[in-house]
Amino acid sequence: SVDDTAAAINKKLAAGLHVVLPPAVYQIDEPLLLNTKGQVLLGLGLATLVSAKQNVVVSVGDIDGARVAGVLLQAGPPKGGVSAPALLQWGTGAGYAGSAAAPGFIHDVFARVGGPDGSAASPVAATTMLHVRNGHVIGDNMWLWRADHVKDAAVTYDSNRCDHCLVVDGADVTMHALAAAPAA
Repeated sequence: SVDDTAAAINKKLAAGLHVVLPPAVYQIDEPLLLNTKGQVLLGLGLATLVSAKQNVVVSVGDIDGARVAGVLLQAGPPKGGVSAPALLQWGTGAGYAGSAAAPGFIHDVFARVGGPDGSAASPVAATTMLHVRNGHVIGDNMWLWRADHVKDAAVTYDSNRCDHCLVVDGADVTMHALAAAPAA
């Protein structure tokens, strides 16, 4: 339901269930954790997941065949000068090779830092939009965007900070239809 918290969604994911998110804006205050082989997180109508506490929004573990699709990931305001390390983090960083027979998939995922928010008076930030640490991950139709506008304010260097759109540490990672704009 649209009232589900990150904790409620994580309870379903921890049970190994697939999760479908109806269209809404979700304030995600802890990472949504996919840790079951073949698990799916699907947003309908580009469900928007906002990093409410400068946390990673979606974190996929060292598993094969996971799918994340149909979501818009949005940076939140920095807390004490700290930015979210990533909006979507794929892998734990342990050098997991992944599987060519059961690759991970990222489909129709959009990430933004700024746009409807992110003024100089109320900035938003993320260090990286998408960080792929595992091997054998395939992405298709992604737009990773540092916004070039904010509502009723001028965009400044500090209004919607983002160092990287995409960082890939894994091997055999393929991206199709990728648009990335890290700086204005």
